[in-house]
Amino acid sequence: MGRLELEHGLPLQARIRLRMGRLELEHGQSKRFQPHKPSTKAQAAVALTSGRMKEAISAEITRLEAENSARRDEAEEIRSELLSRGHIQKFWDAKLSEEKNHGSDVERLYLEAVNNLVEEKINQEKINAECLKEQAAMDCQKQMLLSLKKEVDEVSEKLASERVIYVDEKQTVQKLLRDLEFKYEQILDTKSTLEAEKEALQMLRTWVEDEARRSQARAAVLAEVGRRWKWDDQA
Repeated sequence: MGRLELEHGLPLQARIRLRMGRLELEHGQSKRFQPHKPSTKAQAAVALTSGRMKEAISAEITRLEAENSARRDEAEEIRSELLSRGHIQKFWDAKLSEEKNHGSDVERLYLEAVNNLVEEKINQEKINAECLKEQAAMDCQKQMLLSLKKEVDEVSEKLASERVIYVDEKQTVQKLLRDLEFKYEQILDTKSTLEAEKEALQMLRTWVEDEARRSQARAAVLAEVGRRWKWDDQA
């Protein structure tokens, strides 16, 4: 495809801009051979709106408009010929059939999507029902746990109170036990003292009795001696 054919395939405004760009390019390349002419953007703009450049652009626009008008006339002729041959009708019939088929496909996809959504909704409702059942079971378990916790707390408080009482009673019993042990030790000491005193008294009694018997024996001996002296004196 040549450059002209490519240009003919473009819209009118695009072709105008393309031609103006080429003219600007040709003008820029000519600066190498004409250094005294303007080279800045402002100078180029002045050059484009003056003199020969303006005439060239106007002529180019006129030519392009003429080409565009000729192409419109040619397109109208082709359209009329196609209408007369029925090509356009066939084209649009084919398009309509294609759109109908496409519409059927779209409707089928739509129905499939609706069915999928209905199934998904049913599944979600089942899942929600299961979740509600699980939630109810969890709530019931939670209530049972709370009730059990309350009972455990009450038992713990009761045990704590009873432990305080037990500790107090234990301390009281231990104190009584210590007092009894002390008193028992005192009794043992007293008993030991009494037994020692009793033994001492027994020993003293035995000694006194022995002394009494010895005294009686001495007294009898003395009495016998005294009697003998008396008999001796009388004799």
